[in-house]
Order: sequence, then structure tokens, then C-alpha cells
Amino acid sequence: MMTRLRNKIAVIGVFALGCFITFVVLTVNDVLKNIVEDQIKEHTKLKLNSEALKNWKDPPVPVYMQFFLFHIENSEEILQGKQAIVKEVGPYTYKEHRHRSNVTLYDNATITSTMHKSFVFQRNMSVGDPRVDHITTVNIPFVAVLQSLKQSGMAQKMFLSILFSLKSSAMFQTHSVEEFLWGYEDPLLKLGHKLLPSVFPDSRFGLFYGANGTDDGVYLCSTGKKDYMDSNKIITWNGQKSLTWWASNTSNMINGTDGASFHPLIKKNEALYIFAPDICRSLHLIFEKDVHVKGISAYRFIVPKEMFAIDYLNKEGFCPAMNCQLSGVLNISICKQGVPIFISSPHFYGGDQKLVRDIGGMKPNMKTDRTFLDIEPMTGFPIRAAKRMQLNLHIEAVDYIAQTGRMRTMILPVIFLNEHAVIDDKSAVKLKWALQIMKIVLYIPYVILGAGILLLLISLSLAFVMCSCKKNKEYTPVILKVLNIKSH
Repeated sequence: MMTRLRNKIAVIGVFALGCFITFVVLTVNDVLKNIVEDQIKEHTKLKLNSEALKNWKDPPVPVYMQFFLFHIENSEEILQGKQAIVKEVGPYTYKEHRHRSNVTLYDNATITSTMHKSFVFQRNMSVGDPRVDHITTVNIPFVAVLQSLKQSGMAQKMFLSILFSLKSSAMFQTHSVEEFLWGYEDPLLKLGHKLLPSVFPDSRFGLFYGANGTDDGVYLCSTGKKDYMDSNKIITWNGQKSLTWWASNTSNMINGTDGASFHPLIKKNEALYIFAPDICRSLHLIFEKDVHVKGISAYRFIVPKEMFAIDYLNKEGFCPAMNCQLSGVLNISICKQGVPIFISSPHFYGGDQKLVRDIGGMKPNMKTDRTFLDIEPMTGFPIRAAKRMQLNLHIEAVDYIAQTGRMRTMILPVIFLNEHAVIDDKSAVKLKWALQIMKIVLYIPYVILGAGILLLLISLSLAFVMCSCKKNKEYTPVILKVLNIKSH
């Protein structure tokens, strides 16, 4: 009967209307989007027995540190005033193992911890054996002592020049790669430690001496309990207030950032920050482009060239000992006990061309020399990162110190580091699955809308059939047969 058909049309129409109303409510109020975002925000908080806390304590993503050293090929000529010529040697690759210990959660939404690091040499990812390979480079302890002598009188300088000769201390020295990285006994430091142990607390020196198997201090961070935007934000480091900033995330991909995660729901027009205690400051990164890593879409953020520009360095107070004359280098002597250490991008990439011309062997390359961070914007999870930094020494001839000869004043490269990580396959699959679920949830309103449109079309079709049946009572459409409705 037509009554049954009308009833079914009415029921289908009600369901279609319900779908349209549900779609409007869900989309206008962003109900499902807010639910997804709330879950993401909640997941970033460091809570007892949470996966976020577990990954924060023991980062799952493998991190590798590559060392590229600059071997000096003409040390004698440098002392005679000639241009320095260096040869890049490396990489010597170490896998970093990190673990947070002494973790304590507090009721005021903060957490303290210490990060323990150890480095394991990876022979298959290196050019040689660091115990066997030797390099000639600048004598950093010697330069440190020279820096303290700059204001001394002639007699004192001449006396110390003789002392340097007796202790075989020179401007340049040759050591194995392992010694240079992890430590050797220096004759000058040994003497200083014997005579003035309060000034020279150790007789050994290495660029990373004491950094293997140790921690770099106590971090106080926010858990994000009160505000997800503060999740993993460093409050103090070794009791000193942090000027910002966000630590790198759960994967700990960038050295010195040591720990937390960037907040989720990242936008392209915002700057990201990483706290870097190894250079006594924070670095900001800006969006560059969209990238894909292991099938995951991400935003790439880079350190802008402006961070090493003269105007910026002077404004931020990184030219304490001398006015900055060249863009591309950052004076960090203030946090290195006065040793004239400057950092830059590898091969002075992005810096003043004079830096490149002054040193033979420099070949800047954007692809290999830039620091970058690839972040999945929805979750704030870094999926690939590379921190590339070069350590340089400001050296110059000192009157009455024979060991300095007639060498030019220069910023001499010593080593550059490439600390990098890529999300592992297991974590990538897990992240892609989570992102897929989030996308499906966000598409639900449109599925409901599609169902509503389909039901509306069915309702209209039945109405059309009903009208046709009234005009031709002998005609029974297939659709009525399917619905088991008789036309009479």
C-alpha cells in the first residue's frame, strides 16, 4: 500500500535530516577536531606511568654523533704568517645512548631529572679507527693560557715562553683522534694542576673529556599539566633560569636540548626554540618547507642565517671581548672560561666570505652544513633532525711568546659535529597508524554528510516512484519489489 511507502519515505527522510543536523553540529563546533586535539595535548603531558614519560626517560629513536676534524697541513707555514690550510678528516661516528634518571614529579606540575649520556663507536659508519688515526690541530690548552697572558708584561711573557719550551707546549700538536676527542694528559695542564689545583682542576684535556658516561646537570621542566603549551618547557638548568625555551622532543634528536617534546599542533608561521646548554643559549628555528620522511608529512624548520648576523650578535651580547666584524660566527668564550671559542655552521656556511677565504680547504654546502628539524605538525613529534655545528678558535700572535711566531689573526676551524637522527621504522609505523586514526575520526562528519545525502536521494527516489505508481497502477517498479511494497 502507498501508506507503507509514505511511512518508509518519512523514516528515511528523518534519518537524512538527522545526518545533516549531526554534520552541522560536528563541523560548526569542531567537536571531533577538539576531541582529537585534546587527546594529543593530553598525550604530551608527562604523567606517572604514561607512554610520554617512558619515551622521555628512554628515547626510542637512535641518535648518532659524527665528528669531522680539521687536520692542519702547514703548521710551520702558519707560524710564518702564511694562510692556514686544513683537510677535513671524518666522519668518526658514535651512537648516543641516553637515559634520564633521578626523575621526580611534583604537585606543582614540574619534573626534575638528569640526563646520562654515553657514546659507542660505530666502525662501519666511520672512515677509520680513532685510536690509530692521528691529526694535527691547534693546542687549545695553550691558546687558553695565551688568552690569559694578553694583558701581562714583557718579562712575564718571556718567562712563560721559556716555560712553554721546557714543557714542549706549542701552538699546534698531533694526537690520535680518540685522544683529541675524549682526553689526554697535557704537560701544561699537568704543571698547572700541580702548582695551582684551584685554577687547573684537571691535568687532562679533550674536546669531550668527561662527557662520556656522565650527565650534564639537573633539568627542571614543566609537565604540561596546567597548560599543554608548557609541556616539557625547561624552567631551570643546573639551577639557572632558562631564558626560554622548548627542549627537543622525546627522541632527543638534538644534542644539548636533552629532552622534552615540542608542543603539538604546530603552525608554519611560528618559531620553534631549542635550548642548547653547550653554547649557553637557545636557538630559534623558522619554517622552510614541507617534507616527507618514511611516508610521514612534516614541516622542516631551520636555523636562519640572521642568527649569526653582526647586528643580531651585537644586540644579543655575543661580542664581549671584541666587536664582531664578521657575520657567521658566534663568540661563546663567556661560557667557556674565557677560551676564545667561536661556533659557526660547518665550513662557515652562510657566513662572511672572508672566513672562507682565510682558511684553505673550506667548501660550504647547504645540503651538508645546515641544521634542520623535521616535525610532524599534528603531534609535534620530530621525525628527522640534524644539528651541525663547527667549533673554531680565535688565534693571534702574542708579543714575546716565541711559540706564536708571526701568524695571522684568524678564526681557525677545529672540528664540526653532525648529530642526527631519523625516526626508526617501528616508531614510524606506529606514528602513521595514529595519524591515520586521527584522520579517520576527523572525516566522520563528512561520512555522516555523505550518508545523509544518500538517504535524501533514496527518499526523493521513493517519492518519485510513489507519484509514478499513482499515475500507472499497473506498473510496479523494481525498487518497490525490493522494499516489498505493493503498488495496489
